[in-house]
Amino acid sequence: MIASIRIANFKSFKRARIVIPEGFVAITGPNGSGKSNVLEAIAFVMGWRAKRLRAANMSHLVRRGAETASVTLELRQDGEKVEITREIRRKGESVYRINGKRSSAEEVQELLRKLGYSMDNYSFITQGDITRVVEMSARERAKLLEEISGVSVYDEKREKALKELEEANQGIREIGAVLRERKAELERAERELEKFRKYQELVELKKRLMASLLIKRREAILRRLEELEKVEPEVTTDERIEGIREELEKKEAELRQLEELVRTSPLRRRRDVEAKIRSIEGRVSALEKAIEAKRESLNILMRGRDVPPKLREDPSFLGLVHELIKPLPGFEVPYFALAHSRLDDIVVRDLEGALRIAKSLREVPGRFRIIPLDMVGHREVKELPWTKGHMSNFLSYDPEFQDLARMIFNAYLVESLEDVPRDQVGKARYVSSHGEVMEREYIVAGKPVKEAERIRKIREEIGELERELKEGRAQIKRLKEELERLPQEDRNVERLSLVREEVRRLRREYEAELRKREAVVSKLRRISEERGRLERELEEVESRLREFRGVEPLNVDDPASELKKVEVELRITGPVNPKAEEEYEVRKFRYKKVKENYDKFVERRDKILELIRKLDEEREKVLMETLRRLSREFDASIKDLFGGGEGSLNLTDKGLEMKIRLPGKKAVAVEALSGGEKSLSAIAFIMALQRLRPSPLYLLDEADAMLDGVNCKRFARAMKKMAREHGVQVIAISLKRETLEEADYLIGVTMSGGESKVVVVNMG
Repeated sequence: MIASIRIANFKSFKRARIVIPEGFVAITGPNGSGKSNVLEAIAFVMGWRAKRLRAANMSHLVRRGAETASVTLELRQDGEKVEITREIRRKGESVYRINGKRSSAEEVQELLRKLGYSMDNYSFITQGDITRVVEMSARERAKLLEEISGVSVYDEKREKALKELEEANQGIREIGAVLRERKAELERAERELEKFRKYQELVELKKRLMASLLIKRREAILRRLEELEKVEPEVTTDERIEGIREELEKKEAELRQLEELVRTSPLRRRRDVEAKIRSIEGRVSALEKAIEAKRESLNILMRGRDVPPKLREDPSFLGLVHELIKPLPGFEVPYFALAHSRLDDIVVRDLEGALRIAKSLREVPGRFRIIPLDMVGHREVKELPWTKGHMSNFLSYDPEFQDLARMIFNAYLVESLEDVPRDQVGKARYVSSHGEVMEREYIVAGKPVKEAERIRKIREEIGELERELKEGRAQIKRLKEELERLPQEDRNVERLSLVREEVRRLRREYEAELRKREAVVSKLRRISEERGRLERELEEVESRLREFRGVEPLNVDDPASELKKVEVELRITGPVNPKAEEEYEVRKFRYKKVKENYDKFVERRDKILELIRKLDEEREKVLMETLRRLSREFDASIKDLFGGGEGSLNLTDKGLEMKIRLPGKKAVAVEALSGGEKSLSAIAFIMALQRLRPSPLYLLDEADAMLDGVNCKRFARAMKKMAREHGVQVIAISLKRETLEEADYLIGVTMSGGESKVVVVNMG
């Protein structure tokens, strides 16, 4: 049983402790006072998500101004007290505790299941949901009946039996195929003997042909060995190669010495520095052009509507607002949001100049706003510590335009309008970094002016380019200073080119001579390798011929061709079995064993089919017994609630059909009842479920909304009876006087100062 609820900063509750007595408890109060929040606090602890709690996300459950919200349920079970707490932080993180110890959501749900609590659609009826059970389809109600009766255990056993049946049938199919194969093998055994005899003839012919082929190959090898003995490759000397090599080594030593001198030569450094200067100068030129183009783009974006040139010649003309007052980098969005329509205002020095310019604009199309600077009063700006500061602090302008900037950009900068305290709304103008403006009476919001984002981006790009430009110019200066200190000539550079070319020539000659010598060596190596290969092959041929000792060679002109024909016939003949008669007995024995296994699978299949039949009978028996009990309890509940009549539940091909006969009327389907009658019928079904599948807690949110006074009394008395007879808690939100009069206890909820308050009344 729920003994009490402690709420802190949950929805409309700031802090409250609600004692929940046993019996039928009714919660009432004006609309908007937070009545439903009491039931949702219970559902919150029991794991409901934000959408089921009428919130876009979990952070919306936290009361405005608070960082965390928490609800604690004190449960009493068999004299023991258990406390379950759920806390949600503004960022959406959810924390559970059991008796103060941090726990997981799964541990909390397991504890609630052990205590018998289940927050399903039949123990927690939310607003407008009372008739769902009677308005669901007959097939959906049939699923509900199966769930209540617990026949899923039979379904699971039947599913397991069906899998075993499929295994048995699969075994029958597989072993049947093996039986057919065994029989075919017996029939093939007789044919294999004739095939084996033909195979023996072909094998003998193959041996004679192979002996003839080996003899011919031995003769060919001996002839080739005689030819190789007569080959005499030309002899080469290494004197020229050695002379070229010595000269090359001398020149390479001189080359390395010159390369070292040139590598450390100031002249080489001078050329490197000159090339680097040219490269950096090209980069600097490109950067200057890029910066100029970016600045031109920036000027185009910042420039609004222009004025006739003759106005700029007036001695009183100072400029346009966007020319005189500019945003600091990063503050373009609030700048455009506050003064987008005033950036083209004409600023003049005095009233006389303003009148003169106004007169000259009479023939110019369009409307212009003229601001005389001497009419702009001095403006003091006080600091608001909770803001970033007055917007004028984030602008660039000359001191003489300070009052003008404070007039046009008269607003305080905040990161977000949500940061403005409620008691400061209307006392000043505020602009957010995102471009929303809070006037004293309204808020201007929407997508920021696209020019603001483009200006900010271009300024960042110009800054990056200017940094690169500065670094490039500094590099050029340093390199030119170094260049002045370096000499312009070095004789070793010219000598290096000559020696390098001489080394290349000697290397080509040396490599050419090496290739010639390698060709001679390669030829000798090939002769040696071929001789060795032929000698090894001759040994192999002699060895193979010894294997065919006693085989008479077949005297044919082309033994290789004849051998291929025989091998083709052998492949066509395929594998043979020389023990066909002996294997027949083996095949017969194997067939007998497979037949015994086949009979076992058939017997197993018949037993499984019998088991499935019994499971179906037992399932139907349990389901119909549950239906009988549920229909009986439903009928009793209908009589209690309607003061008579009948209620029945029938299982048909369409599903579980629900029929009601009200006192003095004919029996009709539940779908034909009025809204109030459907509500009472749904309550009757829930009461019937309670008797079959008890729940320790029922929460009803305005379940009597569609009931008249008489039916409200019946509803309330039925809830009271269910609470007393079955020892359950029934907590119902209601605005109906008849329901409230029957409650054991009343919990009143009111709204005071934006906070929900509770009062408990003992109706006894």
